[in-house]
Amino acid sequence: MRLWQRLQRGVAGLVLTAGLIGLTGLGSADGAAAQGAAAQSDKETLRAAALLYRHGVISPKYAPPKNATEWPMGFSQLTAVGMRQMYERGGALRKRYVEDLGLLSERYHADELAVRSSSTDRALQSAQMLILGLYPLGLGPDPSIYDQSLEAAPSAELAFTPVPIHAVALENDAVMRPWTGRASCTRYRNFVKRLGNTELYEEKGREHEDFLRRVSAVMGVNEGKKIGTVLYLINEVYEPLSANLQHNLPLPEGISREDMEKMSELADWNYHHQFLGRTVGRLTGGSFVADVLRNFAQVSEGNARAKRLYLYSGHQRTMLGVDAALGIETARTSGPLFKGRVPPLASHYAFELHEVSEGDFAIRLKFVTNDAEQTIRVPGCDSDTCSLKNFAAAVGDAIPRNWRQECGG
Repeated sequence: MRLWQRLQRGVAGLVLTAGLIGLTGLGSADGAAAQGAAAQSDKETLRAAALLYRHGVISPKYAPPKNATEWPMGFSQLTAVGMRQMYERGGALRKRYVEDLGLLSERYHADELAVRSSSTDRALQSAQMLILGLYPLGLGPDPSIYDQSLEAAPSAELAFTPVPIHAVALENDAVMRPWTGRASCTRYRNFVKRLGNTELYEEKGREHEDFLRRVSAVMGVNEGKKIGTVLYLINEVYEPLSANLQHNLPLPEGISREDMEKMSELADWNYHHQFLGRTVGRLTGGSFVADVLRNFAQVSEGNARAKRLYLYSGHQRTMLGVDAALGIETARTSGPLFKGRVPPLASHYAFELHEVSEGDFAIRLKFVTNDAEQTIRVPGCDSDTCSLKNFAAAVGDAIPRNWRQECGG
């Protein structure tokens, strides 16, 4: 029986317990020494990695009725700021997985890398820039190995590596965007649409009603709606304004930096409550977790189709769904790196598969931002490095048997 099938059988009916969060030591001499030792150990044991990214800085998804900003590239597009951001993240990947750990070859090889994105412009663009950082210009295919008279395109210095990026239609994407309306997961959509009418949202909204009404009026958004609904739709106010800040553009009159921080906290609170609990996680993140486990099982079996690096380009809600599936939502409210916030732009989860002894595989999960990383212990695992079998058992009840069927019609 194949390992993936054995893992599926072994996880049936298991329930997760409370989570434990650990922080990787950074910034001290002891921390640096520990990192050096860990890197050497990782180089000997790392067999594969699966990285889930939130896209980089983008233009807003729409223009609010009032105080809209002009965006020359259009809406929901990775901007020059986001392109630089994701390119630098790709360079960091190259340093870790090519230069430091030797997991990948210096140049792209189809047997080593698989890239999947949601079928949205911003995620596809982010994946492109990650790859450009991972395999910079000048490292593209060299045709002179076939014929000395041939030159690289567009030149030897600018030789480009066109790495395939795979995506499926939004209507069928249970892995990267299962929470969106286009995916029509009715059970989840019914849950999330009711949130604005719940007493929880009404009470939280009343606590901040004057503020929410004021900032909504400045942008001409959601005026006259119930306060719980205004809170649920806070991102329609916050995201266009946040884009201004990320591009050093002025805020409209009546909106201060302090207002932006308060909106950010309320937006994060809203997202947090849209992705809580194993039932929600099973619908919004379980298929992604299953994809990682399936790929890692192939690696551990020595399957010829297995890759060394699986790169996923998604969204904050992709990551939040995975949080709920893994049972690590508390990291967003109590973890020392998350500080109660949703994963920031261009951050990622790194699932790394290690062969700790011959034929014995284990997973380590890290949350990585631009300037720090946090190791996360998944509930049900007894250490930060969790055996593949135990990891599968810990998350077993978060993996849907038939996602579309469980979503309902």
